[in-house]
Amino acid sequence: MNEENSLLTGAVRPALLRYALPIILSMVATQFYAVADTMIIGLRLDADALAAVSNASTVLMIFLFISGGMELGGGLLVAAGKPTATKHEMTELLYNLLFVDEIIALLTTAVGFVTLPALLRLINTPAEILDTAVLYGRIYLLGLPFLMPYDLSKECVMGCGDSKTPLKVIVATSVMNIVLDLVLVGPFGVAGAAVATAAAQVAGAVYMVAFLRRTQMDAAFSPRMLKARYARDIFRLSAPNSVQQASGTIITTVKQGLLGGLGVEAIAGFSCAGKLSSLLMMPVFGFVQSTVFFIAQNTAALQPGRVKEGLREGRRILLVYSLGVVAVCVGLRGPLLRLFTTDPAAASYGCTMLAFESVTYLFVAQKHLFEARLRGAQKMGLYLASNLGQIALNLLACVILVPRIGFAGFWMSSWISAPIGMLLAAMLAKFSQSPRTESTRT
Repeated sequence: MNEENSLLTGAVRPALLRYALPIILSMVATQFYAVADTMIIGLRLDADALAAVSNASTVLMIFLFISGGMELGGGLLVAAGKPTATKHEMTELLYNLLFVDEIIALLTTAVGFVTLPALLRLINTPAEILDTAVLYGRIYLLGLPFLMPYDLSKECVMGCGDSKTPLKVIVATSVMNIVLDLVLVGPFGVAGAAVATAAAQVAGAVYMVAFLRRTQMDAAFSPRMLKARYARDIFRLSAPNSVQQASGTIITTVKQGLLGGLGVEAIAGFSCAGKLSSLLMMPVFGFVQSTVFFIAQNTAALQPGRVKEGLREGRRILLVYSLGVVAVCVGLRGPLLRLFTTDPAAASYGCTMLAFESVTYLFVAQKHLFEARLRGAQKMGLYLASNLGQIALNLLACVILVPRIGFAGFWMSSWISAPIGMLLAAMLAKFSQSPRTESTRT
């Protein structure tokens, strides 16, 4: 079967899982080398270095939210257009995406390089780790003009129906990053970790953009291909995703600021638990992203029954997986945290966070699937309302609880916001299928 059409025909569950598995593995591999960075820094250096990278990474997310928006919006635009677009139309769309993406990357790098120290002070970065955090962040930013087209081209290839090639490239760059970490972190500290990541981003960008040009484009770039109508579509879908990414960045930044008052060990433990949680939840995010493309292609092909069946299968799959994640986080929290740090206080903070917050993953997984229905149908306004509602509630709960009850306020905030966020997403997904909203596009 032609892989590009495999989402549109055949039994739904095998088609969805066959397409989703490489995307899931791609996200796991991406997160794994982020986890490997943390492990190598935590074990080969110390808690101060771990906290410095954690704070720098939090600030870097302020600049990466634009990349995430372009990535998700571009992939959705390609997936929605693939069933009907000609080769030339797809070529023009891809060149417009890459051009806009690179201009934004260069501007973002310049702004980030200048503002990084002030932003680190804004989140209460302890003075003893400030210089280290600035060094790590600035080296990382030098790779951003390569990271953004790398991530966008991966997503566009996935949107075209090929989820295997990005997986191979991500595995290769992940291995490259880890090997360079092992070589460079010892003699160069956190700077070595940042250089390793930047080098892997350059290699990935060069390969993926060349692959996209070879397989999905039928002409060389010409300035005449840059058209306003493409820019409008790009920003229509990318801007809501960027806002969503920004809102997540804001709450992470606020949490990091609240952590600053609890000490370096709390920052390090929180960071370790967060890396583990992200790694274990990557299969959820990968499956949801593949579901978005499944919905987009089948919506464009006028197959609503297939969309509904895909969502039913998704709910069952995610429920089983998220129950397994909870069991791992609760039962193995101690051994898992010891992979990251030998500091007893940092490990204790991380164990507490991992065990208590993991219960909310049952709600988080289903919430993301409801939102996949909105994104796949390009109901971006409703998707944004769902996401911002949950984030705002979590942020409010953190700001109220953490100053009063300390570290426990972080996971208690998730206990409050996760189930309410799931209910909100379910309500908006149901509303989006009403006759009035089905006849229009947000």
